[in-house]
Amino acid sequence: MPNQTQMFTLKQLNNSTYSLKLTGENYKYVYKSILKIIKSSHYDYDTNSILITSEKITTLKKYILSLNDKKLSYSQCIQLISDLSKQLTYLHHLNYGFYGFDLNDILTIDNHFFICNTQYLVPLTDNLILFDYPIKQPYFSSPEIIKLTTLPSEINYKCSFYSLGTLVVFCLLNNYLLVANEIKTSEEINKILSPLKNTKMYWFIKRCLDDDINKRTLLLI
Repeated sequence: MPNQTQMFTLKQLNNSTYSLKLTGENYKYVYKSILKIIKSSHYDYDTNSILITSEKITTLKKYILSLNDKKLSYSQCIQLISDLSKQLTYLHHLNYGFYGFDLNDILTIDNHFFICNTQYLVPLTDNLILFDYPIKQPYFSSPEIIKLTTLPSEINYKCSFYSLGTLVVFCLLNNYLLVANEIKTSEEINKILSPLKNTKMYWFIKRCLDDDINKRTLLLI
């Protein structure tokens, strides 16, 4: 996995309290989304950080590496989908969106998950992300970002839905869909997802990975 720019610090203040401080141009919007999702959190004006009450908070990468089979359970992935979908939807209402993320961008708190890094968060204009400067490609990316070769360019904010789909496949099946930036065909994806056939998880991932970016949805039913 490539090195990332970590634009947050997480400190444990005592047995049950953590301090999360973000940096980056758009950190305030990530703060808002976290406060919306994590009920045990509140903003600390003195330190410009978020205080979170929890027994343990860690990155998703460290959490997965601590598991014997290096995979999340089905129920944990359902929670992952629920939390990150809420966060992406809330940020969209604020006219902001991620164009991808890394494992270290996501924190686990008790039974919940949220994206805490700001390096891939950008403003939206009419549901589009404008790329007018070179960017670092996220580990969980999308075909649109991988194929980005000219500047300036505009990409639908739903590119992050593909990123979420690839993240869920990685966490649940321990399968990375974008090895060497190779974009899997629908047939290849169907084969990888065959263990999930006829589950709501299967159809959620399929909706996220639709070849037509305009048809991608965050729908778990």
